[in-house]
Amino acid sequence: MTSPLPANPTYRGAEDVYRELVEESQQSWLLGLLAFAVVEEQRIEWMRHYEKVQGALPSADLVRGWYESQPPGVLLRARGTAENALLAYSEEVTAELDKDFREDIQNGVIVGEIRDLKRFWPQFGVNVAGGLASAVLFAAILTLVAFLVLNDTSPVEIVKKSSPATEGAKDGK
Repeated sequence: MTSPLPANPTYRGAEDVYRELVEESQQSWLLGLLAFAVVEEQRIEWMRHYEKVQGALPSADLVRGWYESQPPGVLLRARGTAENALLAYSEEVTAELDKDFREDIQNGVIVGEIRDLKRFWPQFGVNVAGGLASAVLFAAILTLVAFLVLNDTSPVEIVKKSSPATEGAKDGK
């Protein structure tokens, strides 16, 4: 009995490889496209080598023969190469975005500090004016207290100074 599907599928051309890597794959289509590009790059390298050695490009039958001679493991290797390439690219993109975000954050902090410096002078003026007002108020209160203490203006003394008749009565005159 023969099996309906061969154990080792053969690929007759780029269409078969594309179908298996992209259309029928359970993985990401981007990974499949990149794996397909890896296989096609191998084919192009083979064609260049063939042209260099033989002096002419290979015929369509020879290209079909190249596809048919590829083992199933070539697709696994192509997927692995594509996955590594995508991982490396994603790391580069992540590093670049991380760098950009860090620069944006640093620039934001620097700009914020500069804006705070611009707010410093008006706030400084308000602080100086408040300090001067409080110093004047403190000096006025201190002068009033000194005046009261040094002049000893008690109510009894005020009455004595204001009425000379009462002083004479006390003295017995």
